[in-house]
Amino acid sequence: MGTLLVAPVFHEDELFSNYVSRVSAANGARSAVEFCQDMGVRFQSLVDGDGPSVSRMLELTRQEHRANAVGIARREDRTLTFGSETLLRSNLSRHRLRVCPHCLDEDEASDQGYGGARAYGRLAWVPAFVRTCRKHGNMLVPLPEATGFGSVHDFATRLELARPTWRRYVNAAAAAESSGLERYVEDRLLGRERNSIWLDRLPLYAAGRLTELVGATITHGRDFVTASLGEREWLEAGRRGFEITSAGPESFREFLRTLHDKFWDRQGDFGGRLIYGRLYEMLAHENEDLVYDPIRDLIRETAVSSLPIGPDHRLFGVSSPRRWHSVRSVTKEFGLHHKTARKMLVAAGLIEADADTDDSRTLVEAGEMETFVRRWQSSLKTDAAREYVNISRSSWEIVLKEGYVKPLIEGYRQHGVAPLFSLDELDRFVARLEAAASAEPPSGGDFVRLQVAVKRASARLSEILHLLFEGKLGSANMEVGEQGFEAVRVNVSDVILTLQVHRGAYPSGQGRG
Repeated sequence: MGTLLVAPVFHEDELFSNYVSRVSAANGARSAVEFCQDMGVRFQSLVDGDGPSVSRMLELTRQEHRANAVGIARREDRTLTFGSETLLRSNLSRHRLRVCPHCLDEDEASDQGYGGARAYGRLAWVPAFVRTCRKHGNMLVPLPEATGFGSVHDFATRLELARPTWRRYVNAAAAAESSGLERYVEDRLLGRERNSIWLDRLPLYAAGRLTELVGATITHGRDFVTASLGEREWLEAGRRGFEITSAGPESFREFLRTLHDKFWDRQGDFGGRLIYGRLYEMLAHENEDLVYDPIRDLIRETAVSSLPIGPDHRLFGVSSPRRWHSVRSVTKEFGLHHKTARKMLVAAGLIEADADTDDSRTLVEAGEMETFVRRWQSSLKTDAAREYVNISRSSWEIVLKEGYVKPLIEGYRQHGVAPLFSLDELDRFVARLEAAASAEPPSGGDFVRLQVAVKRASARLSEILHLLFEGKLGSANMEVGEQGFEAVRVNVSDVILTLQVHRGAYPSGQGRG
């Protein structure tokens, strides 16, 4: 057999299996399945885009130039690819074949093609994400179920079943404005020129699914029941969701942050399902598709950047480095009593003194929190701190008064906490002493401890410390075998001479020890 005498034109926006069904009807066959058998091909092979079968049918219909038509599907396991766009088989409305009656009436009223086989099924009607006719502004309506003629894909035969009661289908096409998501899916599927957006990074099936989940969360809450939503509700979900997803990743992040209200409103501790609802459930437990990994990463990053998520919280099975600590999380991690921790954090100015703020919802940047807690836990009380730097009580009081050592909490009295001194602050003070008294020990001269020099030079300790740290006592040194404050040695004559030169020249802020 060469070519068919009767062969309709294969439209640019037509699904190939629908076209074959029209060819069958135009040639007077009872069904597309029987017609294809007569042609030596299987109808299902044409539905699935089998290369040799498609080529044979294009040859029969003199449509060889349409070998790369977008309406010819290529099936691979769970997916069908049209041109460069991929949809899941579960995304396709083929058993429940939907049409726009007004489009089909216009087709039949035209003078193109063969009477009774002019109406054709649009590729844009196949994705379940599309529920309206963009041209006529109405809902799509389903054709009769496929019974008794072999294939749900036999468009022309199913349309013929509807003809006796066609007015009912026309009346069922209720007015409805197409959504941004539907227009996006249609344009992308048909390869129409358009501006590139963030959603383009996802396969078409993922872009549609994500958008509808976002929209359904907005319109019906994070715990919506998928099966409870009808066509109109999914249409609105796609419309609202596309406002978010079409605007880019920051818009999506902002949407995610709106779902954090359950955490801030004390409706439970953190959990992916609790916070993000069906969106999280689908991505974490119902779908392992790797194409959604960028979305999972974005959700994880948003949660970590906004909430006290730590390595013990696993989002999508992955632990994340902590960016925020709550009072509750830091007490748990560092073994602190929550009342003591809150009191110290307030005293340190890291959190507000707000008794109404729940411990698990009072946040501090993780690095800042951990640095403070580690300093706090390693800090020494007064007597231990004096012993650490090897200094007498009277000298210690002068050192504190002059600000050479600062307590961990400078306003500890006002906050009702004990004075504590961090090891790094004490080490810094000792290092400063050692740097100021770094001269080589002399072979002679009257070198004495600082408190002895105070008496012999009739000076104040604060004066001598000022000279020491300003580098005015060039012969100051550290006694071998001793450490800390008591190891410093100064020459009395040097102190006296230097004081005579510099007395009265100290800054007004210096104390008088």
